[in-house]
Amino acid sequence: MNLISAYGISKYFAEKRLFEQSSFSVDEGEKIALTGINGAGKSTLLKIICGTVEPDEGTVAKNSILKMAILDQKPLYNPENTILEHLFSSDDPKLKLIGEYEACCLNPYTEKDIIEITQKIDSIQAWDAEHEIKAILDVLGIKDLSTKMKELSGGMIKKVALAQMLIRDSNLLILDEPTNHLDIETIMWLENYLVSTSKAVVMVTHDRYFLDSICTSIYEIHRSKILHYKGGYKYYLEKHAEFEQNLQQEESRIKTVLKRELEWFNRGARARSTKAKARINSIDRMVNREKLVEDASTEFKVEGKRLGNQILEIENISKSFGSNVVINKFSHTFKKGERIGVVGANGSGKSTFLDVITGKIATDTGTITKGVNTFFGYFDQKTHELPMQTRVLDYIKSDREIIHNEDGSFVSASQMLEYFLFPDSVHYTPIEKLSGGEQKRLYLVKILMDNPNFIILDEPTNDLDVKTLSLLESFLDSFKGCLIVVSHDRYFLDRTTDYIFAFDGNGKITGHVGSVEDYFLVAKNNISKLEKEKTPKKENVKPRELKADKKLTFKEKFELEKLEPEIDVLEKEINELEQKLSDGKGSMEELSEWGILYQSKLKVLDEKIERWAELSEKI
Repeated sequence: MNLISAYGISKYFAEKRLFEQSSFSVDEGEKIALTGINGAGKSTLLKIICGTVEPDEGTVAKNSILKMAILDQKPLYNPENTILEHLFSSDDPKLKLIGEYEACCLNPYTEKDIIEITQKIDSIQAWDAEHEIKAILDVLGIKDLSTKMKELSGGMIKKVALAQMLIRDSNLLILDEPTNHLDIETIMWLENYLVSTSKAVVMVTHDRYFLDSICTSIYEIHRSKILHYKGGYKYYLEKHAEFEQNLQQEESRIKTVLKRELEWFNRGARARSTKAKARINSIDRMVNREKLVEDASTEFKVEGKRLGNQILEIENISKSFGSNVVINKFSHTFKKGERIGVVGANGSGKSTFLDVITGKIATDTGTITKGVNTFFGYFDQKTHELPMQTRVLDYIKSDREIIHNEDGSFVSASQMLEYFLFPDSVHYTPIEKLSGGEQKRLYLVKILMDNPNFIILDEPTNDLDVKTLSLLESFLDSFKGCLIVVSHDRYFLDRTTDYIFAFDGNGKITGHVGSVEDYFLVAKNNISKLEKEKTPKKENVKPRELKADKKLTFKEKFELEKLEPEIDVLEKEINELEQKLSDGKGSMEELSEWGILYQSKLKVLDEKIERWAELSEKI
């Protein structure tokens, strides 16, 4: 059944045309993603769907059964409200009743009040909903409902807003950048939730793993049109490439026809016939058509500033805020070409670590030695005051007008702008005319144009669209310097990094070779191993006690006797490899070899423990 249908809608902002004469629909259970570059109108289209913004033209029809729950990119809240008050601020009777019940559990209500509320919940059969809400709050780590909203971190505010959306009675979820400010574990949980829910979903997201896993339909805002692709993200990429190729072929055909028609016109053809006038009008339409802006070349191989032998050395640094230890005695010597991803829960110290190593804030203990040739390019999460009256090109050229490629050619400021989706038509536009996302993209271009040899990106995917991220990934492919990326975007991390710094939230930072997926697999294995160790087993049974057991064959007894010392040796070897990887003092080749060996030994250890448990059960 259709929930929302939009026909022939158009939207303009000043002289900018977002989309015109476009249509779309949302069916029950459909999982839709909206995509397009920053400033294309994705959030505006979401607001039109929600009804908070009206289209300039066209109509939006909504089914009477439609019930929406909305997650804004920047959630609104009353700072003085508690989490409980914020979560259950709803007109829905069932939700209000559950909110009253939760308040009873927190506050000194009379037994009569408790009885009355529980009877009401019984009468409308709302206990299942109460259990589901509790489960959602638990998995999101929302424990103390009496905490005021103003006391929460940005990441926790996003989790509360997410919980508020999920617990509402709805059949359509609207999510604007749902993964922003969430840690990877929460993103993975939300991904599974949205895949399994029967509710329809419409979302804007830059997270391509998230998008590909969930969505079955994609609407792209492209050249003022809303294009529909009935399939997942991979299907969209294939069809979009075909679409772009067809556009280029059509553009080439028009140019050929136009050249021939202009030659006819220039020969002096001035016939006054209707046919000749129609031909001249056709020429005018072709000349004044909307030109195809082709993607910039992705062949940049910027030479970059030369790195010295000493790049950046960190020795036993620590940093605390009161009793909160975020870095505890961490050391690492950076080598040429290192590409490090940084992961950890919100508030675990990732951004603090970046500020410490770049000298923005001081360490409590330890030393940081920066090489004389090391030049940072730091894209951080803070709001930067751009010179709003300055024109886009002048801002990029303010420090440097060109950077050199490896082959001796150069990249100009205007070429760099075009590469990152700023066509020449906006080069002389004041920065204040750009959208917020476009301003962030411009700031990124400025950092890269300064030609750093050590790039640091702190949550770049919070502000950059998928197309820009793809271009940035291609740019970084040929980057020869050092790279550190803090991100919750698994796709971006896997594309740009090959080593992980994992923050545990208590000051410990451990190193892991490989992708984010590899890291979470190792972490899961380690957790499973710890659980096995905590589970009471017949671990104290001696080999000599087994010899009298008639349930084991002689061969099995011999195998079991050998397994215990083999497991001990493997665990010792794995601990030594973990220490080596954590220290990060080997070469890139050594670290890679240790990482492969580490994974191999973990697999063997799991197999031996599983076999040991199987034989032990026969005792």
